[in-house]
Amino acid sequence: MKKGSGKIFCVTLLVTVMVFIGAAGESIAKDPIKIGFIGALSTPYGASNKASLEISIEELNAAGGILGRPVELITEDWKREVPLAVAAYKKLVLNDKCLLVFTEGTEGSTACAQTASRLYPSQPHLLFAFWTAHHGFTDLVADDYDKYKFVFRIYSMTGDTYNKELGFIDFFKNTIGTKKIALLVEDIGWTEVYRKGKAGQYPTQKEYFEQNGIEVVYYGTTDIKEKMFLPILEKVASSGADSIYWITGYTDTVTLVKQWAQSPAKNIDIVFQSGACSYAAFWKMTGGQALGVNALWPEIMIPFTDLSKPFLAKLQARGSGLLASTYGAYDGPWILKEALEKVGNANDVDALIKAIENGEFQRGFWIWAFDKQRHEPKKGYPYHPVLYGQFQEDGQYILVHPKELIEKTNPDKKFVRVEELRKRAGQ
Repeated sequence: MKKGSGKIFCVTLLVTVMVFIGAAGESIAKDPIKIGFIGALSTPYGASNKASLEISIEELNAAGGILGRPVELITEDWKREVPLAVAAYKKLVLNDKCLLVFTEGTEGSTACAQTASRLYPSQPHLLFAFWTAHHGFTDLVADDYDKYKFVFRIYSMTGDTYNKELGFIDFFKNTIGTKKIALLVEDIGWTEVYRKGKAGQYPTQKEYFEQNGIEVVYYGTTDIKEKMFLPILEKVASSGADSIYWITGYTDTVTLVKQWAQSPAKNIDIVFQSGACSYAAFWKMTGGQALGVNALWPEIMIPFTDLSKPFLAKLQARGSGLLASTYGAYDGPWILKEALEKVGNANDVDALIKAIENGEFQRGFWIWAFDKQRHEPKKGYPYHPVLYGQFQEDGQYILVHPKELIEKTNPDKKFVRVEELRKRAGQ
Protein backbone atom coordinates (compact mmCIF):
# COMPACT_ATOMS: atom_id res chain seq x y z
CA MET A 1 0.00 0.00 0.00
CA LYS A 2 1.33 3.41 -0.96
CA LYS A 3 2.14 5.97 1.67
CA GLY A 4 -1.04 7.87 2.61
CA SER A 5 -3.38 5.36 1.02
CA GLY A 6 -4.43 4.05 4.43
CA LYS A 7 -5.46 7.53 5.48
CA ILE A 8 -7.48 7.96 2.31
CA PHE A 9 -9.18 4.60 2.91
CA CYS A 10 -10.12 5.59 6.48
CA VAL A 11 -11.54 8.93 5.36
CA THR A 12 -13.51 7.23 2.59
CA LEU A 13 -14.85 4.65 5.04
CA LEU A 14 -15.81 7.37 7.52
CA VAL A 15 -17.66 9.34 4.85
CA THR A 16 -19.45 6.20 3.69
CA VAL A 17 -20.54 5.38 7.24
CA MET A 18 -21.72 8.94 7.83
CA VAL A 19 -23.72 8.90 4.59
CA PHE A 20 -25.26 5.57 5.57
CA ILE A 21 -26.16 6.83 9.04
CA GLY A 22 -27.60 10.02 7.57
CA ALA A 23 -29.67 8.07 5.07
CA ALA A 24 -30.89 5.73 7.78
CA GLY A 25 -31.81 8.68 9.99
CA GLU A 26 -33.67 10.33 7.12
CA SER A 27 -35.51 7.07 6.45
CA ILE A 28 -36.55 6.77 10.11
CA ALA A 29 -37.69 10.40 10.11
CA LYS A 30 -39.90 9.74 7.11
CA ASP A 31 -41.34 6.45 8.34
CA PRO A 32 -45.08 6.93 8.85
CA ILE A 33 -46.66 7.52 12.21
CA LYS A 34 -49.30 4.81 12.32
CA ILE A 35 -52.80 5.21 13.71
CA GLY A 36 -55.09 2.21 14.15
CA PHE A 37 -58.89 2.08 14.17
CA ILE A 38 -60.99 -0.86 15.36
CA GLY A 39 -64.56 -0.29 14.19
CA ALA A 40 -67.80 -2.11 13.48
CA LEU A 41 -67.54 -1.22 9.82
CA SER A 42 -70.94 -2.53 8.75
CA THR A 43 -72.73 -0.17 11.17
CA PRO A 44 -73.57 3.51 10.49
CA TYR A 45 -71.36 4.72 13.35
CA GLY A 46 -68.45 2.50 12.29
CA ALA A 47 -68.65 3.78 8.73
CA SER A 48 -68.90 7.40 9.90
CA ASN A 49 -65.93 7.01 12.24
CA LYS A 50 -63.81 5.45 9.49
CA ALA A 51 -64.70 8.18 6.99
CA SER A 52 -63.99 10.90 9.56
CA LEU A 53 -60.58 9.46 10.40
CA GLU A 54 -59.73 9.18 6.71
CA ILE A 55 -60.65 12.83 6.09
CA SER A 56 -58.67 13.95 9.13
CA ILE A 57 -55.54 12.04 8.14
CA GLU A 58 -55.75 13.16 4.51
CA GLU A 59 -55.79 16.76 5.76
CA LEU A 60 -52.94 16.04 8.19
CA ASN A 61 -50.75 14.67 5.42
CA ALA A 62 -51.62 17.56 3.11
CA ALA A 63 -50.41 19.88 5.89
CA GLY A 64 -47.06 18.07 6.15
CA GLY A 65 -47.92 15.22 8.49
CA ILE A 66 -46.65 15.08 12.07
CA LEU A 67 -43.05 16.06 12.84
CA GLY A 68 -42.42 15.94 9.10
CA ARG A 69 -43.58 12.31 8.91
CA PRO A 70 -46.62 11.02 7.00
CA VAL A 71 -49.53 9.53 8.94
CA GLU A 72 -50.96 6.13 8.01
CA LEU A 73 -54.37 4.77 9.04
CA ILE A 74 -54.79 1.02 9.52
CA THR A 75 -58.39 -0.15 9.95
CA GLU A 76 -59.68 -3.39 11.48
CA ASP A 77 -63.28 -4.64 11.71
CA TRP A 78 -64.32 -6.02 15.11
CA LYS A 79 -67.89 -6.81 13.95
CA ARG A 80 -69.01 -6.10 17.53
CA GLU A 81 -67.28 -9.29 18.69
CA VAL A 82 -64.93 -8.68 21.61
CA PRO A 83 -62.42 -11.46 20.77
CA LEU A 84 -62.00 -9.94 17.30
CA ALA A 85 -61.42 -6.51 18.85
CA VAL A 86 -58.72 -7.84 21.16
CA ALA A 87 -56.99 -9.74 18.34
CA ALA A 88 -57.09 -6.62 16.16
CA TYR A 89 -55.65 -4.52 18.97
CA LYS A 90 -52.70 -6.84 19.46
CA LYS A 91 -52.01 -6.78 15.72
CA LEU A 92 -52.15 -2.99 15.51
CA VAL A 93 -49.80 -2.49 18.46
CA LEU A 94 -47.37 -5.41 18.15
CA ASN A 95 -47.20 -5.95 14.38
CA ASP A 96 -48.13 -2.60 12.88
CA LYS A 97 -46.49 -0.54 15.68
CA CYS A 98 -49.34 1.96 15.90
CA LEU A 99 -48.65 4.91 18.18
CA LEU A 100 -52.38 5.57 18.65
CA VAL A 101 -55.34 3.18 18.41
CA PHE A 102 -58.95 4.33 18.27
CA THR A 103 -61.39 1.84 19.78
CA GLU A 104 -65.18 1.75 19.58
CA GLY A 105 -67.95 0.52 21.87
CA THR A 106 -67.95 -0.01 25.64
CA GLU A 107 -67.35 -3.76 25.57
CA GLY A 108 -64.68 -3.60 22.88
CA SER A 109 -62.87 -0.58 24.33
CA THR A 110 -62.80 -2.03 27.85
CA ALA A 111 -61.37 -5.35 26.65
CA CYS A 112 -58.80 -3.56 24.49
CA ALA A 113 -57.74 -1.29 27.37
CA GLN A 114 -57.12 -4.32 29.57
CA THR A 115 -55.05 -5.95 26.83
CA ALA A 116 -53.22 -2.67 26.19
CA SER A 117 -52.19 -2.41 29.86
CA ARG A 118 -50.15 -5.57 29.40
CA LEU A 119 -48.63 -4.36 26.13
CA TYR A 120 -47.80 -0.82 27.22
CA PRO A 121 -44.56 -1.51 29.16
CA SER A 122 -42.88 -3.02 26.09
CA GLN A 123 -44.82 -1.10 23.40
CA PRO A 124 -45.90 2.33 24.72
CA HIS A 125 -48.84 3.82 22.82
CA LEU A 126 -52.16 5.66 23.26
CA LEU A 127 -55.78 4.47 23.22
CA PHE A 128 -58.53 6.94 22.29
CA ALA A 129 -62.04 5.54 22.88
CA PHE A 130 -65.21 6.78 21.22
CA TRP A 131 -68.76 5.42 20.98
CA THR A 132 -67.93 4.33 24.53
CA ALA A 133 -70.47 5.91 26.86
CA HIS A 134 -70.34 3.64 29.93
CA HIS A 135 -69.49 5.85 32.91
CA GLY A 136 -67.18 3.18 34.35
CA PHE A 137 -64.79 3.06 31.42
CA THR A 138 -62.49 5.78 32.70
CA ASP A 139 -62.67 4.38 36.23
CA LEU A 140 -59.76 2.35 34.87
CA VAL A 141 -57.62 5.50 34.76
CA ALA A 142 -58.90 6.89 38.06
CA ASP A 143 -58.41 3.61 39.94
CA ASP A 144 -54.99 2.66 38.55
CA TYR A 145 -53.39 5.61 36.77
CA ASP A 146 -49.98 4.03 36.19
CA LYS A 147 -51.57 1.00 34.54
CA TYR A 148 -54.09 2.86 32.32
CA LYS A 149 -52.61 6.35 31.89
CA PHE A 150 -52.55 5.91 28.08
CA VAL A 151 -56.39 5.72 27.88
CA PHE A 152 -58.46 8.80 26.93
CA ARG A 153 -62.19 9.06 26.21
CA ILE A 154 -62.93 11.42 23.30
CA TYR A 155 -66.67 11.01 23.61
CA SER A 156 -69.60 11.68 25.94
CA MET A 157 -70.44 9.42 28.85
CA THR A 158 -73.66 8.51 30.59
CA GLY A 159 -72.60 10.59 33.60
CA ASP A 160 -72.90 13.73 31.45
CA THR A 161 -76.64 13.65 32.14
CA TYR A 162 -75.84 14.71 35.70
CA ASN A 163 -73.42 17.49 34.72
CA LYS A 164 -75.08 20.85 35.46
CA GLU A 165 -72.82 22.58 32.94
CA LEU A 166 -74.62 20.69 30.15
CA GLY A 167 -78.17 21.72 31.09
CA PHE A 168 -79.86 18.34 30.58
CA ILE A 169 -82.72 19.07 32.99
CA ASP A 170 -82.96 22.64 31.70
CA PHE A 171 -83.61 21.28 28.21
CA PHE A 172 -86.64 19.33 29.43
CA LYS A 173 -87.98 21.89 31.92
CA ASN A 174 -87.30 25.14 30.09
CA THR A 175 -87.10 24.23 26.39
CA ILE A 176 -89.82 21.57 26.17
CA GLY A 177 -91.78 22.48 29.29
CA THR A 178 -91.88 18.91 30.62
CA LYS A 179 -93.85 18.28 33.80
CA LYS A 180 -94.70 14.58 33.44
CA ILE A 181 -92.43 12.23 31.57
CA ALA A 182 -92.45 8.67 30.23
CA LEU A 183 -88.93 7.20 30.55
CA LEU A 184 -87.78 4.25 28.43
CA VAL A 185 -84.25 2.82 28.65
CA GLU A 186 -82.43 0.32 26.44
CA ASP A 187 -81.44 -2.67 28.55
CA ILE A 188 -77.76 -2.83 27.56
CA GLY A 189 -74.36 -2.34 29.20
CA TRP A 190 -73.84 1.34 28.48
CA THR A 191 -77.16 2.34 30.10
CA GLU A 192 -76.35 0.70 33.44
CA VAL A 193 -76.01 3.96 35.35
CA TYR A 194 -79.39 5.17 34.02
CA ARG A 195 -81.09 2.00 35.20
CA LYS A 196 -79.20 1.28 38.43
CA GLY A 197 -77.43 4.50 39.38
CA LYS A 198 -74.07 4.46 41.15
CA ALA A 199 -73.95 4.63 44.92
CA GLY A 200 -72.63 7.95 46.20
CA GLN A 201 -72.20 9.35 42.70
CA TYR A 202 -75.24 9.10 40.41
CA PRO A 203 -78.95 8.49 41.05
CA THR A 204 -80.95 6.49 38.53
CA GLN A 205 -82.35 8.48 35.62
CA LYS A 206 -85.84 8.11 37.10
CA GLU A 207 -84.67 9.44 40.47
CA TYR A 208 -82.85 12.32 38.78
CA PHE A 209 -85.95 13.53 36.97
CA GLU A 210 -88.00 13.33 40.16
CA GLN A 211 -85.33 15.09 42.23
CA ASN A 212 -85.54 17.95 39.73
CA GLY A 213 -89.31 18.34 39.81
CA ILE A 214 -90.34 16.21 36.80
CA GLU A 215 -92.77 13.41 37.61
CA VAL A 216 -92.00 10.05 35.97
CA VAL A 217 -95.47 8.69 35.18
CA TYR A 218 -94.30 5.74 33.09
CA TYR A 219 -91.03 3.79 33.26
CA GLY A 220 -89.79 0.78 31.34
CA THR A 221 -86.76 -0.92 29.82
CA THR A 222 -86.65 -2.15 26.23
CA ASP A 223 -84.71 -4.76 24.29
CA ILE A 224 -82.58 -3.45 21.42
CA LYS A 225 -84.17 -6.09 19.16
CA GLU A 226 -87.68 -4.78 19.83
CA LYS A 227 -89.78 -4.03 16.72
CA MET A 228 -93.30 -3.73 18.10
CA PHE A 229 -93.53 -0.46 20.04
CA LEU A 230 -97.29 0.21 19.80
CA PRO A 231 -98.22 -1.53 23.09
CA ILE A 232 -95.66 0.61 24.93
CA LEU A 233 -96.82 3.80 23.20
CA GLU A 234 -100.43 3.06 24.09
CA LYS A 235 -99.47 2.74 27.77
CA VAL A 236 -97.48 5.98 27.54
CA ALA A 237 -100.51 7.77 26.04
CA SER A 238 -102.70 6.67 28.92
CA SER A 239 -100.10 7.58 31.57
CA GLY A 240 -100.63 11.33 31.34
CA ALA A 241 -97.06 12.00 30.15
CA ASP A 242 -96.45 15.23 28.26
CA SER A 243 -92.96 14.12 27.09
CA ILE A 244 -91.18 10.87 26.24
CA TYR A 245 -87.48 10.36 26.82
CA TRP A 246 -86.25 7.17 25.15
CA ILE A 247 -82.62 6.39 25.98
CA THR A 248 -81.44 4.76 22.77
CA GLY A 249 -78.24 3.80 21.03
CA TYR A 250 -79.09 0.62 19.15
CA THR A 251 -82.90 0.69 19.10
CA ASP A 252 -84.58 0.73 15.66
CA THR A 253 -85.68 4.37 15.87
CA VAL A 254 -86.95 4.36 12.28
CA THR A 255 -89.59 1.72 13.08
CA LEU A 256 -90.26 3.29 16.47
CA VAL A 257 -90.98 6.75 15.01
CA LYS A 258 -93.25 5.39 12.30
CA GLN A 259 -95.29 3.66 14.99
CA TRP A 260 -95.22 6.71 17.31
CA ALA A 261 -96.57 8.95 14.53
CA GLN A 262 -99.58 6.63 14.11
CA SER A 263 -100.15 5.93 17.82
CA PRO A 264 -102.24 7.64 20.52
CA ALA A 265 -98.93 9.12 21.76
CA LYS A 266 -98.24 11.05 18.54
CA ASN A 267 -98.84 14.45 20.16
CA ILE A 268 -96.49 13.70 23.07
CA ASP A 269 -93.03 15.24 22.52
CA ILE A 270 -90.39 12.56 22.07
CA VAL A 271 -86.64 12.81 22.71
CA PHE A 272 -84.08 10.17 21.73
CA GLN A 273 -80.56 9.69 23.01
CA SER A 274 -78.95 8.61 19.73
CA GLY A 275 -79.11 6.29 16.74
CA ALA A 276 -80.33 6.79 13.18
CA CYS A 277 -82.46 9.66 14.51
CA SER A 278 -79.28 11.74 14.68
CA TYR A 279 -78.94 11.71 10.89
CA ALA A 280 -80.44 14.47 8.74
CA ALA A 281 -81.56 11.65 6.42
CA PHE A 282 -83.81 10.32 9.21
CA TRP A 283 -86.61 12.49 7.85
CA LYS A 284 -86.64 10.58 4.57
CA MET A 285 -85.97 7.26 6.31
CA THR A 286 -89.25 7.71 8.18
CA GLY A 287 -91.17 9.06 5.21
CA GLY A 288 -91.52 12.44 6.89
CA GLN A 289 -93.04 10.97 10.05
CA ALA A 290 -90.18 12.31 12.14
CA LEU A 291 -91.96 15.66 12.49
CA GLY A 292 -91.31 16.93 16.03
CA VAL A 293 -88.69 14.29 16.89
CA ASN A 294 -85.85 15.51 19.10
CA ALA A 295 -82.49 13.74 19.18
CA LEU A 296 -79.12 14.06 20.81
CA TRP A 297 -76.14 14.72 18.52
CA PRO A 298 -78.11 15.92 15.48
CA GLU A 299 -76.47 16.11 12.06
CA ILE A 300 -76.67 19.89 11.85
CA MET A 301 -73.99 22.18 10.47
CA ILE A 302 -72.95 24.02 13.64
CA PRO A 303 -70.20 26.58 12.92
CA PHE A 304 -67.82 25.73 15.74
CA THR A 305 -64.83 26.71 13.56
CA ASP A 306 -64.15 27.55 9.91
CA LEU A 307 -63.50 23.84 9.33
CA SER A 308 -66.88 22.57 10.57
CA LYS A 309 -68.78 23.06 7.33
CA PRO A 310 -66.04 21.78 4.96
CA PHE A 311 -65.65 18.65 7.08
CA LEU A 312 -69.38 17.89 7.06
CA ALA A 313 -69.48 18.40 3.27
CA LYS A 314 -66.61 15.91 2.83
CA LEU A 315 -68.28 13.42 5.18
CA GLN A 316 -71.59 13.59 3.33
CA ALA A 317 -69.80 13.28 -0.03
CA ARG A 318 -68.55 9.90 1.19
CA GLY A 319 -72.09 8.79 1.96
CA SER A 320 -71.62 9.00 5.74
CA GLY A 321 -73.52 10.95 8.34
CA LEU A 322 -72.47 12.88 11.42
CA LEU A 323 -72.85 11.10 14.75
CA ALA A 324 -71.60 11.81 18.28
CA SER A 325 -68.39 9.85 17.74
CA THR A 326 -67.40 11.47 14.46
CA TYR A 327 -66.41 14.69 16.24
CA GLY A 328 -63.66 12.85 18.11
CA ALA A 329 -62.75 10.79 15.07
CA TYR A 330 -62.04 13.94 13.05
CA ASP A 331 -60.34 15.92 15.81
CA GLY A 332 -58.47 13.00 17.43
CA PRO A 333 -55.50 12.79 15.01
CA TRP A 334 -55.01 16.55 15.36
CA ILE A 335 -54.88 16.20 19.16
CA LEU A 336 -52.07 13.69 18.60
CA LYS A 337 -50.29 16.05 16.18
CA GLU A 338 -50.32 19.05 18.49
CA ALA A 339 -49.26 17.03 21.55
CA LEU A 340 -46.45 15.29 19.64
CA GLU A 341 -45.13 18.57 18.34
CA LYS A 342 -45.01 19.92 21.89
CA VAL A 343 -42.96 16.88 22.93
CA GLY A 344 -40.77 17.02 19.82
CA ASN A 345 -40.54 13.30 19.12
CA ALA A 346 -42.67 10.16 18.93
CA ASN A 347 -40.56 8.06 21.29
CA ASP A 348 -41.49 9.46 24.71
CA VAL A 349 -45.11 8.37 25.19
CA ASP A 350 -45.10 9.30 28.89
CA ALA A 351 -44.27 12.87 27.90
CA LEU A 352 -46.94 12.68 25.18
CA ILE A 353 -49.54 11.72 27.79
CA LYS A 354 -48.54 14.71 29.94
CA ALA A 355 -48.80 17.00 26.92
CA ILE A 356 -52.38 15.83 26.33
CA GLU A 357 -53.25 16.17 30.01
CA ASN A 358 -51.93 19.74 30.12
CA GLY A 359 -53.10 20.93 26.72
CA GLU A 360 -56.17 22.38 25.04
CA PHE A 361 -56.83 21.36 21.45
CA GLN A 362 -59.21 22.54 18.74
CA ARG A 363 -59.54 21.59 15.08
CA GLY A 364 -63.00 21.33 13.57
CA PHE A 365 -65.25 21.67 16.59
CA TRP A 366 -65.13 22.57 20.31
CA ILE A 367 -62.06 22.79 22.54
CA TRP A 368 -60.81 19.45 23.87
CA ALA A 369 -59.24 19.45 27.34
CA PHE A 370 -58.87 16.37 29.55
CA ASP A 371 -58.89 16.07 33.32
CA LYS A 372 -55.78 14.44 34.77
CA GLN A 373 -57.55 11.96 37.04
CA ARG A 374 -59.97 10.29 34.65
CA HIS A 375 -58.95 11.48 31.17
CA GLU A 376 -62.51 12.63 30.50
CA PRO A 377 -63.01 15.66 28.24
CA LYS A 378 -63.95 18.90 29.97
CA LYS A 379 -67.66 19.63 29.40
CA GLY A 380 -69.73 22.74 28.69
CA TYR A 381 -69.27 24.98 25.62
CA PRO A 382 -66.68 26.19 24.49
CA TYR A 383 -65.53 22.77 25.66
CA HIS A 384 -67.39 19.52 24.91
CA PRO A 385 -71.15 20.38 24.73
CA VAL A 386 -74.27 18.21 24.50
CA LEU A 387 -76.41 19.00 21.46
CA TYR A 388 -80.13 18.45 20.79
CA GLY A 389 -81.89 18.95 17.48
CA GLN A 390 -85.53 18.86 16.37
CA PHE A 391 -87.13 17.95 13.03
CA GLN A 392 -89.56 20.65 11.96
CA GLU A 393 -91.58 21.43 8.81
CA ASP A 394 -90.25 19.96 5.56
CA GLY A 395 -87.57 18.04 7.41
CA GLN A 396 -85.65 21.08 8.65
CA TYR A 397 -83.31 19.86 11.38
CA ILE A 398 -82.70 22.73 13.78
CA LEU A 399 -80.57 23.02 16.90
CA VAL A 400 -82.64 23.45 20.09
CA HIS A 401 -79.92 23.08 22.78
CA PRO A 402 -77.62 24.62 24.03
CA LYS A 403 -78.58 28.26 23.69
CA GLU A 404 -74.98 29.46 23.13
CA LEU A 405 -74.83 27.45 19.92
CA ILE A 406 -78.40 28.15 18.78
CA GLU A 407 -77.32 31.78 18.45
CA LYS A 408 -74.49 30.72 16.12
CA THR A 409 -76.49 28.15 14.15
CA ASN A 410 -80.19 29.01 13.77
CA PRO A 411 -80.96 32.16 15.82
CA ASP A 412 -84.33 32.63 14.10
CA LYS A 413 -85.54 29.09 14.92
CA LYS A 414 -86.52 27.54 18.23
CA PHE A 415 -88.15 24.41 19.66
CA VAL A 416 -91.86 23.90 18.88
CA ARG A 417 -94.04 21.31 20.60
CA VAL A 418 -95.08 18.44 18.36
CA GLU A 419 -98.79 19.13 18.72
CA GLU A 420 -98.29 22.62 17.29
CA LEU A 421 -96.10 21.28 14.47
CA ARG A 422 -98.81 18.80 13.52
CA LYS A 423 -101.43 21.57 13.46
CA ARG A 424 -99.23 23.62 11.15
CA ALA A 425 -98.80 20.59 8.90
CA GLY A 426 -102.55 19.84 8.93
CA GLN A 427 -102.07 16.47 10.63
